[in-house]
Amino acid sequence: MTIKKSESWILRFPSNRAAAERSDEFFELIGVTLEDTKGARGTGWTFTSDYGGGEAVKALLDVVLLPRVLGRDAIDVEAVNDQLFHYTHRLGHGITSMAIAAIDVAMWDLRARDAGVSIARILGQVRDQVPCYGSGKASPSLPIDDLVELSAGYIRDGFKAVKIRVGREPDKDMERVRAVRQAIGEGPRILCDANERLDLPTALWLGKRLADQGVHWFEEPLLSQDIEGYRRMRSALPMAIAMGEHVHSRRDFMPYITTGAVDVVQPDMCFVGGITETMRIGRIADTAGLALAPHFMTVLHIHVAAALPRATYVEFYPFMDDLLLEGLKVEDGMLLVPTRPGHGVEFTKQAWRDYRVA
Repeated sequence: MTIKKSESWILRFPSNRAAAERSDEFFELIGVTLEDTKGARGTGWTFTSDYGGGEAVKALLDVVLLPRVLGRDAIDVEAVNDQLFHYTHRLGHGITSMAIAAIDVAMWDLRARDAGVSIARILGQVRDQVPCYGSGKASPSLPIDDLVELSAGYIRDGFKAVKIRVGREPDKDMERVRAVRQAIGEGPRILCDANERLDLPTALWLGKRLADQGVHWFEEPLLSQDIEGYRRMRSALPMAIAMGEHVHSRRDFMPYITTGAVDVVQPDMCFVGGITETMRIGRIADTAGLALAPHFMTVLHIHVAAALPRATYVEFYPFMDDLLLEGLKVEDGMLLVPTRPGHGVEFTKQAWRDYRVA
C-alpha cells in the first residue's frame, strides 16, 4: 500500500436553510485523495463553515504535508499521524490539525479498502448500530413554527433525541425550547447547543431554566478555552455539560477531563487530526467514565463510534447528503454502521462538477 500519488481538492456548497443563520452561509470540504502502487485510492477530508479558509488548509497540505506522505505505506497511518503532528507542532493546532485530519482519514480509507472491509472493522468494531440524535435543523433564525415542525419530524422518523440551538437571544430561548418540548412530549431528549455564545453568568441563568424543561445536556455555552468556567457550570447545573468540538487534540482535552469540567466529550475528527486522534480521545473518555458524542461529520464518526463502547451518541447532521451517492440509514433512532469498504462515502459526479473550486 505504498502511496505514490496525492491530490488535494475543495468542494464548496451552500448550507441548508434549516441550519444557517445567514442566507450566504456555506460549507467547504477540503479533501485529499491518495493512490497506492496497486492503483487503489483513499479519500479523506476536513471542513470549514461560514467563513471559508479552505484555501489555507489546502496550501498547507500541498506545500508541507502531502510531499511527506508520498512513499509511505498506508498501514502506517498512526505513525504518519504522529510524525506530521510533531513536524508541524510549532505552527500551532488550528489548520495543522485540520490538514492532518484529511490525510489521516484518507490513509484509513485506503487501508480499509485494501482489506476489503469498513473502517469500523479495521478499528475493532463492537456493534452494528449506534444511537443518534437529530441535528442541523434548528437554526436560531428559524421561526418557532418551523423549528417545532422540523424537530417533531425527527421524532416522527424514529429519533429519540433532537438538538436545538440556543444562546443568540437567551431571553427568547425558553419559548422555543418549551414549544419543542410540548410538540415532542416528555419521552424524547432535548439537547441544547449555545455555540460558545455566552458568558458564565448568562450561561448559569439559562442553564437553570433549560434544566426545568428536562434538557439532557447543555453544549458549548462558553468559549472552549474557559476550563474554569466549564468546571463551575458542571458543579452548578443538574444537566450534563457537553463540549469539545473546538478542542484540537487529546492533550488539550486532558484539563477538562482531569478537573471535572465536562460530562460529554465531543471531539470532531476533522479538527483533532483525524480518526487516529479521535480514537485516542475516545479511549481516554472511556477510562475516565465519561460519555463520548463525536461532533458533526456523521459519515465518518459512525465508524469511530462503532468501535468505542462509550460512544453514547453520533450526531446525525445531514448537511452533505445531497453530495453523496448513498447516505446513512437510521432505524428507530439507531444509526446503522456501513459495511462498504473504507468509509463508504462516494461523491456524485454532480457534486464534483458543481461544487469543486480547487
